[in-house]
Amino acid sequence: MKIKFGYLVLFLFLIGCSIYGRDFSATQVKNIQADVTTQKEIFELFGEPVQKGLESGYETWTYSYQSYSFGEGWRSKSLYVVFDKDNKVRSYSFTTN
Repeated sequence: MKIKFGYLVLFLFLIGCSIYGRDFSATQVKNIQADVTTQKEIFELFGEPVQKGLESGYETWTYSYQSYSFGEGWRSKSLYVVFDKDNKVRSYSFTTN
């Protein structure tokens, strides 16, 4: 009985889907402007980041979303934003596949 249950779990994992992070609108990335867009505006566009950190003394926010579905394979997108001391975007990078 345990072996059958194990196979069932494995089967569901292989045909199912997996999600990491929180989805966000990639079309809004075009609205980001270095030295113009504020931290508050980034929050309004994308919500709470999945990770916050520091890079060379500057606050960073990371938005990341990865999903897997049997028919479509892996999909991912990531937005990394660095803020200056005035809470404006210093730089950012966006990647997707």
